[in-house]
Amino acid sequence: MPLATCQAILGMGGFFILLGVIFILWNKKEKKAYYNSILTQKDVKEFITHEPERPWLNAWQIGGRMSVILGILLALAGGILWLVLY
Repeated sequence: MPLATCQAILGMGGFFILLGVIFILWNKKEKKAYYNSILTQKDVKEFITHEPERPWLNAWQIGGRMSVILGILLALAGGILWLVLY
């Protein structure tokens, strides 16, 4: 396996970790913006209780966590291959 392949796997791992962190931060921003927009309305029950649940607000967080896990696994695999082969 050439060295470029190990570097590519490490690069993809780093990319997915970065993408996951961006998704998680984006989720926090979206949740804050959504619930702050509810705060300006007269009925603030949803803001206080967060009911009914809005599953789409957690989609970025779930995708971000999956991306971080995938990135860590790719980075570990690329690092191990690099150390073992070279």
